[in-house]
Amino acid sequence: MSNSCYHLLSSFVNLHVLGLHQISLYRLPIHVFIIILCLIIALLSKFQKNPPHYLNSFIIYIILTITIEMFAWWYSLHRKNNLIFYNFYTIPNITYLLYLVRSFLSNSKVIRMLDIFIIVYPGIALVNIIRTPHTFNTYAFLIGCTLVVIATICYFYERIKYPGPQSLLKDPTFWISTGLLFYYTCSLPLNGILNFISNMPFYVYTTIYFINVVINIILYLLFSISFLCNLISRKSS
Repeated sequence: MSNSCYHLLSSFVNLHVLGLHQISLYRLPIHVFIIILCLIIALLSKFQKNPPHYLNSFIIYIILTITIEMFAWWYSLHRKNNLIFYNFYTIPNITYLLYLVRSFLSNSKVIRMLDIFIIVYPGIALVNIIRTPHTFNTYAFLIGCTLVVIATICYFYERIKYPGPQSLLKDPTFWISTGLLFYYTCSLPLNGILNFISNMPFYVYTTIYFINVVINIILYLLFSISFLCNLISRKSS
């Protein structure tokens, strides 16, 4: 497999729409429909009384994600390298998610630690991306995954040590944090090795693609559950 073909195959690793033109199924970004569904549920939740403080920014985040997905998908259909979209998207994506989880916490020391991550990470990632904008930036991605995992672990530690009056299963922040912990824990080893397996057989890439699609769908289904918690709790109150 040539290097150019490899870059096409790895070009969608961050949000999982691989440009595998040999198979028509790969032309349909199935997970994007799940993200759109998540957006619809979030918008419905917004119209309830006293929506969560993070809802407006989360809606903007989802809209940005859909926009990036569609641009990258269009590029893949025209056999163009779309890595630059996903590489630069990594910066606002990781930075916002750190900010989001930070808003769920109350421990001042952990909040200050996340503040440092939020300030430092964009600079580190930007330097790495500018050096190789058309190649998947493994190091920026791995650092981002690690930071999000650390942030969500801090959230669960705080909730276990200082449980609130509300059941975890009824808490929207629980479902968001669960989705992030699951997704980025899986993505860390899965996508972190892509730049180092360029000579692997074609079926390896298709397997990675399917796994990426599945974990991405699970992530946005868990986000959707968090918004449904908002809807249910508002109606029952």
